Amino acid sequence: MLMRFRVSNHASLLEEQELSLVATDKHDDIAATEVPSAGVRALPVLAIFGANASGKSNVLRALAYMQQAVLESHARWLPDGGTNRHPFLLSTEGREDSSAFAVDIVLDGVHFEYGFEIDDGQVREEWLRSYPEGRPRRLFERSVADDGVSHYEYGPSFRGRRRLIEDVVRPNSLYLSAGAGNNHEVLRRIQHWFHRGLRVALDGNFGPRLEETRRLWESGEHSRAELRRLLQFADLGIADLAFVEIDDEEKARLMEATAKILAPGFMEKYSVPPRVRFVHASEEGPVALDLQEESSGTRTWAGLLGPVISTLNSGSLLVVDELDARLHPHLAARLVALFQDPERNVNGAQLLFNTHDATLLAPHSEAMLHRDQIYLATKDARTGATELTALVDFKVRDGVENLEKRYLAGRYGALPFFDEELLVGIGAKRGIDEAGQAARDEEAEGAHA
Repeated sequence: MLMRFRVSNHASLLEEQELSLVATDKHDDIAATEVPSAGVRALPVLAIFGANASGKSNVLRALAYMQQAVLESHARWLPDGGTNRHPFLLSTEGREDSSAFAVDIVLDGVHFEYGFEIDDGQVREEWLRSYPEGRPRRLFERSVADDGVSHYEYGPSFRGRRRLIEDVVRPNSLYLSAGAGNNHEVLRRIQHWFHRGLRVALDGNFGPRLEETRRLWESGEHSRAELRRLLQFADLGIADLAFVEIDDEEKARLMEATAKILAPGFMEKYSVPPRVRFVHASEEGPVALDLQEESSGTRTWAGLLGPVISTLNSGSLLVVDELDARLHPHLAARLVALFQDPERNVNGAQLLFNTHDATLLAPHSEAMLHRDQIYLATKDARTGATELTALVDFKVRDGVENLEKRYLAGRYGALPFFDEELLVGIGAKRGIDEAGQAARDEEAEGAHA
């Protein structure tokens, strides 16, 4: 599980910003998980609120970038391809300084801290520490000297083929990625968290998320029943799912359409995945519709089915960008409640999301968000940089104050500011122009008469 995430100089995040899923209050009504090695409790849900363009999504995309770097830097990044980072572009400082990412996670009850610092071309620093008894223990540290050569230091408990990993790691690849790829036991465990312990739902990865739903569907009747219940729970009028293999005629059309852009013979070897269909009940019996025939809300929920079930069953972390997009507020609240509920979230699963939906803060919302589960994203008007503020910094009285009312009233910031003066002349000018044109038309008609 995730305890903390820190990032600096990524997209709109210039100075270091931190999200903490460590509970600051005692909660008996939500599925907070004890972390004995760290002496804390980890929260099951964390929400980020803020105006449009405040940088909420960039926080989640920063975590997604870190995941990508861990999983792909050694195996997929080209040796001379740089790091594909996205620094803060609105200042010279951001364009020239390095970017940093770090997480505090818990694996098998042990607290680990892993992070790295990169520039456009290479990894500048990288480190891994464990806290087996609450005190930091260095496993490895990597730094780059002025000559561009990486240097490594190891703790006594970090064993394995360290020299081999040093020999194969590239300037733009992570030591963690190279070590996991060469079967180092500890590094494999850390990388496994990024692979299986972290799921990120962004607009751009709908296809892979739907594919996870298909894999679950095909894994057995128990998983099918879970997916079916979650689908029906959303009250979309859908009774069931179906995954249908495309027929030879459709595959032939697909081969013809891609013949000019793919290598010859590629489609003959490519296995086209089954097409998902949604079974609706009707007066004439079940009717199956294709995904593109469904509403955008149904498609959004379909893209979350597999990740939600997998996350709850494995006790991992699900990150969702714009949870409220295309979902009814009550459905979004019930999804949050699913992770908050100690009776349903029994494996320590976590949900991290951003949203505009202030109703999730309401006193009687089923989301049951507490003050230490809320962050606010604002953008500095002078620099354009995103700043994250924990709601607990406002000395909010949990369970006493109406968070929704106070947030919408501007007590915590993170709301859009609308300059009414900018609207002067909009619409009104068009009316004046139209009136003038009407007068000119009347004059023209008089002259013609």
